[in-house]
Amino acid sequence: MHSGYDDAGLVENAVAAGAHREFIGGLWDELGQLQLDFLIARGLQPASRLLDIGCGSLRLGVRAAPYLDPGHYFGTDINAALIEAGRLHELTPEGRERLPPANLSASADFDFNFLPAPMDFGIAQSVFTHLPLNHLRRCLAKAAPKFRVRAKLYVTAFLIPAADDLFAPHLTSPGGVITHDWCDPYHYRPGDVAYAAAGLPWRCTVLGAWGHPRGQQMIEYERI
Repeated sequence: MHSGYDDAGLVENAVAAGAHREFIGGLWDELGQLQLDFLIARGLQPASRLLDIGCGSLRLGVRAAPYLDPGHYFGTDINAALIEAGRLHELTPEGRERLPPANLSASADFDFNFLPAPMDFGIAQSVFTHLPLNHLRRCLAKAAPKFRVRAKLYVTAFLIPAADDLFAPHLTSPGGVITHDWCDPYHYRPGDVAYAAAGLPWRCTVLGAWGHPRGQQMIEYERI
């Protein structure tokens, strides 16, 4: 069971109502800045190329595009309408100059072929909290050829301790989100996110808490 995020009708209604910020989960200012601060602390520089997987209406993009060199932010999302809402209503005129439309792509299957050069950093914030585990493995497999060696891809997830019952609902702290193994929002075990990279050119490190207000934890995948 998936969320309604891939329901085109729901998305179009939200965009038409000016609710594109709320549709991607709100916390527009908090999470946008949190992501950028995290990436800078992990080594993101203006000359870096950054891929935002699940960019939505550009909650991170409106902050990252002005920080990065022109043309160095790239975003992809399943919803073209959300991307366009962010480009038209959230980016400043200067931001639109620094973020060419060709740098934004809609895909339902992690199609990264629009990327013109290897990425230095990537982030998928609150993407795999809404998807079963094999989507993460598929994303990692498709992203690997598009990242340079030693590049970093950061992924957030709801993680439960290895000893806990995978099949029982879990309550996150902070945030109070109830997660499940079989429906949205999903939780994984730490071993699951390592398994997702097995046989792929990624090294997995669970970083854990990073200040997310709803208790999502951070996983680092380093391209090897």
